[in-house]
Amino acid sequence: MKTARGLHDEISKDLSDIGNGVDALAGRVDCNSDHRNFLRELRSKISILSDLLIAEIPAVDETSRTIFSIDIRREISEINQMLESEDSAEEILLQLKELLGFPKHFLEQSKGNLRTLVPLTKREKEVLLLLPRGLTAKAMASELFLTEATIKTHLATIYRKFEVGNRTQAIAIGIENRLLTF
Repeated sequence: MKTARGLHDEISKDLSDIGNGVDALAGRVDCNSDHRNFLRELRSKISILSDLLIAEIPAVDETSRTIFSIDIRREISEINQMLESEDSAEEILLQLKELLGFPKHFLEQSKGNLRTLVPLTKREKEVLLLLPRGLTAKAMASELFLTEATIKTHLATIYRKFEVGNRTQAIAIGIENRLLTF
């Protein structure tokens, strides 16, 4: 079962890999100076975010379900703004967009200001509860006695309702909205 700490560690590891890719892009001979400056600034932001994720120890008590501190949310928002301003189709930047593509309402909300989510069906809740275990769609299907295609449909619906693009984001939103416990 993934915990908030586990989410932090997973995102931090992915950021480290992406940061190395950004360094490689900035070091290319054919990179113009404006783009190189953008990449260096982006790399600096990635390092700051990674350090914040490593340093923060998420609360594990029942009263607090905040996955990311205000500082982490601010850094993610700033990186997302940088990526939006730079129209680039480079694979490493697309990976960063996907990793940090949390919905704006998630990044801007405070502890007492949780946004109401579109309700999940019973089956969608069952699938959501399996996400932190890291199971594949096939393994989830086996456990719930459903087809793999049905699981993928439920996952797509959960992502749409949560306005996210991947499991890590769905887990974070599920925890903050008390749909998942750890």
